[in-house]
Amino acid sequence: MKKHRYNRVVVGGISALLLAMLCACSQPGTQLDATIPQIADAQSVGSSACLDCHEELGQAFEHNIHNLLADFEYLANSMDNQGCESCHGPASQHIDEGDTEKILSFGSLNAAQASAICQNCHTEGETMEWNHSTHAAYGIGCTDCHTVHDDGANKAMLSKPEDELCYSCHQDVRAKMHMPNHHPVKEGKMGCSDCHNPHGSQTRPMLRTDERKNELCLTCHMDQSGPFAFEHAPVMEDCTICHNPHGTVADNLIKQSEPFLCLQCHELHFHTNFRPNTDALAEYAQYASDSDPAKAAIGTSAQGILNKITGSGIDDKHAMQMAMMTRCSQCHPSVHGSDLPSLYTPGGGSRLTR
Repeated sequence: MKKHRYNRVVVGGISALLLAMLCACSQPGTQLDATIPQIADAQSVGSSACLDCHEELGQAFEHNIHNLLADFEYLANSMDNQGCESCHGPASQHIDEGDTEKILSFGSLNAAQASAICQNCHTEGETMEWNHSTHAAYGIGCTDCHTVHDDGANKAMLSKPEDELCYSCHQDVRAKMHMPNHHPVKEGKMGCSDCHNPHGSQTRPMLRTDERKNELCLTCHMDQSGPFAFEHAPVMEDCTICHNPHGTVADNLIKQSEPFLCLQCHELHFHTNFRPNTDALAEYAQYASDSDPAKAAIGTSAQGILNKITGSGIDDKHAMQMAMMTRCSQCHPSVHGSDLPSLYTPGGGSRLTR
């Protein structure tokens, strides 16, 4: 009895240790101090005083949106200083003493402190979710992606072209974007930010939607939006169950080629174990010339299937080969959903054949 009790204690202790290690490893990063340093007794002197030393930087900054703010825009964000000092703090002591520690230099601030300065103004719209974003949690700051003193030619003030900037961290996505099937990012027809908000979102992974992930995909792929009378469950749940939006080897951004993608959920049917009832199909095929349109449609469909089966020339012992080399969508083309019942199959519209 003591031995069993000891084992339970040891196993329990190991389990608790592993759980603690797992929790520790799952943390995005060390929480950085976001408190903005204050320069004691410093006074505001105006941006013109900064240009005495930083003339070249001032020329580049002349057409920057930050340099074109009106007085009321500073007041709306409760900013005590304007121009250069709205971000770098009052500069009187820095100018008098020439001490670089008497000014807020973004190079000496950590990512959280630098971002906190930006957040003095950028707290709405695109940047509203920044403090709770994945990028912020991993210690990335605004200045890791943006060049604040940009000359204004680049509207977003990015330090690199958007795709290259994102790829500098997301190397796996860069690789996928060079696969045979991919969204046209490298062709310049769209960018990462068309689908993702790098400043944060309520929908992972930082998608530009506050609803289901599918809603984002359907903004472009509206023909798949439905609602359909006969739905395909994974389509309604999440497009990425079947598709990888960044790129795949298989056609149409599907994660695996057919039929292997479909076989993740569906089992093989008649191709691998028995032939369909050709006698029954032959009976239905007789309706093809019937005066009743409904019967004629059934007959035409049955005749089409019968022609495929009889014309394939594949016997039962090669049925598995036939199944592995046949795309499911050859017979089930309406994989995203359909409003039309599948007349010649007992499952009705759930077969998604028309």
